[in-house]
Amino acid sequence: MSASEVVSLRFEDGLARLRLRRPEARNAIDRAMAYQLLDAASACAARAGLRAVLIEADGPDFTVGGDLRHLHGVGDELPTELQRMISRYHAALAQLGALEAPVVTAVQGAAAGGGLGLLWCADLVIAADDARLASGFARLGMSGDGGSSWAVTRLAGARRAWEFLAEGRVLTAAEAADWGLVSRVVPAAELAAEAERTARRLAEGPTRAFAHLRRLIGAASASSWAEQLDTERRVMAELALTADVRNGIAAFVERREPRFGGR
Repeated sequence: MSASEVVSLRFEDGLARLRLRRPEARNAIDRAMAYQLLDAASACAARAGLRAVLIEADGPDFTVGGDLRHLHGVGDELPTELQRMISRYHAALAQLGALEAPVVTAVQGAAAGGGLGLLWCADLVIAADDARLASGFARLGMSGDGGSSWAVTRLAGARRAWEFLAEGRVLTAAEAADWGLVSRVVPAAELAAEAERTARRLAEGPTRAFAHLRRLIGAASASSWAEQLDTERRVMAELALTADVRNGIAAFVERREPRFGGR
């Protein structure tokens, strides 16, 4: 890793491993990290054969969110700098959320502020039992970025979103799981191994089906019951043309494990 690299991206067969690498600053997001996250997300979007993404972070904390020392240092340029950083960061989150491959995020220690967006763009969030989730924006006089106003409201409801975002409640890993903000909690010592097992298992799965599931689940809250049923019908018919579906049905009938080829 070069001295200027604060986000690493490595492709291992169909798995992309995206890693925050600024542990000395608790993986705070400065301009370089925002820009490099966008580069990494764009590379994932352009990657042929991508089957899963694993988002991880170096050090005891996942990320404390925006780098307040950096933002303090820009003085009167704060509005311009926030626009510059947030636009790149949000573009990265949007691309990760739109990938036609599942995303897994592994969270340890502090996960806060705009950095929570790296949880919200994921399909599965595995948290270490020492993880703590916090917004913190209200204490700064800010309303927040990273998609928390959308994600927490959608996942936990409007009342809890207000408690978390406006009142500044800090959630333990167990509380975050109870609210539906993380998928499951594991001992801190097992986080890396569990996250990798999960990501690799997804990477071996039916990639086309997972891509459609990402879209179906994402659209569910804005679709009517009839619209969702119609979309499911259309998608099932489309997937029936794939080798993965034929293989999956044959494997069930023959009582063997399926082997999915993805695209």
